[in-house]
Amino acid sequence: MRYAVLGMLLLFALGDGCSPPPNVVGVQDYGRVTGRVLDAMTNRPIPNALVSVGSLYTSRADVNGAFMLRTIAGDQTVTARAAGYSTATADTTINKDETVSIGYIRLVPLAVPAGQPTLAPPATPTPVASATPTPVASATPSAPAAPVASPQPSPTPAATPTP
Repeated sequence: MRYAVLGMLLLFALGDGCSPPPNVVGVQDYGRVTGRVLDAMTNRPIPNALVSVGSLYTSRADVNGAFMLRTIAGDQTVTARAAGYSTATADTTINKDETVSIGYIRLVPLAVPAGQPTLAPPATPTPVASATPTPVASATPSAPAAPVASPQPSPTPAATPTP
């Protein structure tokens, strides 16, 4: 009985074990971070690159180098690594219920001669404002299409005598 009372006093002294500490982020407070992993020399995607935030949140890039990390919040450093490449990072802030695109993380191959410049990153695609295409008006009237001739075998040119 005496140990049970001491145990209960200890539990009350430690506080409510069911409540999270005040600095813990709740499940509903998470966001997502997306981007692509590219080779800095060729701007080609690096499939299967490991992308992480810390050691708990990891993802693999798909065949297009694209990735998405879920359940991330706050100021974070996203790290990308792949075999044969240097490691690269990108810093970002992810807010509640928000998807943040960090664009490209570009990895430099380890077998690059010193001083060789990398390519400029490709342009980041922008979302289309309208889902329906808008017809483009032509300034000049178009000519009617010419009929397409069916391919026929051409005769072999005859050799012409030279004087």
